[in-house]
Amino acid sequence: MKWDSIWQILRYILIAGGGFLTGKGYITAEQVTTIVGAIGSVGAILWGLFVKAGTTAVPDAVAARADVPTVSAATGAVTQ
Repeated sequence: MKWDSIWQILRYILIAGGGFLTGKGYITAEQVTTIVGAIGSVGAILWGLFVKAGTTAVPDAVAARADVPTVSAATGAVTQ
């Protein structure tokens, strides 16, 4: 199962739980939307940090090889 599917299932569980709490009168539908959105945002941030943990930056000398020309996206100029 891919992580996108897991996040989608988690989102549906949160919405279902929010629907239950809304039905009981504890919170409003707007609060459910805000809470689910906030949890999703924080989850995305934490996931991004988890994925990037332990990676190293590539030195400029390796990332920009001198023997490969670059093309400007704005002007189309080729530089060596």
